[in-house]
Amino acid sequence: MVGCFGLCDDHHHTRVPHDLIVEANPRLDVWMLLQCGGLVENATTWLQWGEKGCLIARRTPDIWIDGTRVPVTWDEPMPGVGRPWFECPACGRRCRHVYLRETIACRRCHRLQHAVRHLRRQMPGVGRVERLRRKLGGCDVRPFAPLPARRRGCSRAYHDKLVTMIHAEEAKLLGHLSSVVHDLDRRIRVRKAKGKW
Repeated sequence: MVGCFGLCDDHHHTRVPHDLIVEANPRLDVWMLLQCGGLVENATTWLQWGEKGCLIARRTPDIWIDGTRVPVTWDEPMPGVGRPWFECPACGRRCRHVYLRETIACRRCHRLQHAVRHLRRQMPGVGRVERLRRKLGGCDVRPFAPLPARRRGCSRAYHDKLVTMIHAEEAKLLGHLSSVVHDLDRRIRVRKAKGKW
């Protein structure tokens, strides 16, 4: 039942354009660049993703990405341990990632959002049910699947509390599904009345 509403394949909400999702955009991580030696003085690195690519050159104290200067700053969270950060060329905010779009900037300047923020928006409560079922342990995390008996070592009060919470969330989910079914029935009646069914 859950898969028929698009939760299995829906990776972001349909009202959010795919190019405004963080995971759909190429980005440069300053910590990974440090680990692979890209922040060594006069180092030149070629990055490629798919058909596209860019040239990164280190010229102290900054790096140049295809001719765009991106400042690199360092902090010292512990004595003797330096940690690099990018400064966004657009807003000057310190960030770990810069995104390689038309202009090079941070996530906030490009107004990008993580895909996880848009999961399960069409079906509220599914994530809560899955999380509670994981806490219960030893059962299928999908809503409405049978619940297992209490595990050894788990207190009866804790088990009963989780089961009660799962039943409450699944009841809310049933209420939501019934409203969806009611709405679909109404749409079918309207289309049949207009002769479009």
